[in-house]
Amino acid sequence: MRTKRSVLTVASLAAAGVAVGVLLAPTAGATTGDGKCTSTELCVFNDYGHNKSKGYYDLDSPALKNFHGRHYFNDGAYIGDSISSFIAGSGTSCAGYKVFVDVDFKGASLKLDRGTKGDLDSPFTSPYSDVISSYSKFGC
Repeated sequence: MRTKRSVLTVASLAAAGVAVGVLLAPTAGATTGDGKCTSTELCVFNDYGHNKSKGYYDLDSPALKNFHGRHYFNDGAYIGDSISSFIAGSGTSCAGYKVFVDVDFKGASLKLDRGTKGDLDSPFTSPYSDVISSYSKFGC
């Protein structure tokens, strides 16, 4: 009986340890950005000219299906879909990044080749406000 109780106690403690480990595990930074804009990331800006002081956000995940709920570093402005310029990191093994008009990688898209940077403009909205809602990598 003692052995059975010991096994149950060890099993209970192990299960509790796993549960605590799951609860205490840090959330992945992959969809939140870390503010570094490294060469392997797509970095987007709230203003033309890649000016970090006017708001920037680094997309350091393989894909982000919805920009909503995130805010630019430095100015705290809501990203929503208000992306005016970009720097597509050259250090990725993929051919580049693809931005989509709609969330969940739907709608019209624009390919941004790795190692490029530029301002986004549209005849319908200037800057590219309410036009880009999600992104992924391509050519991987």
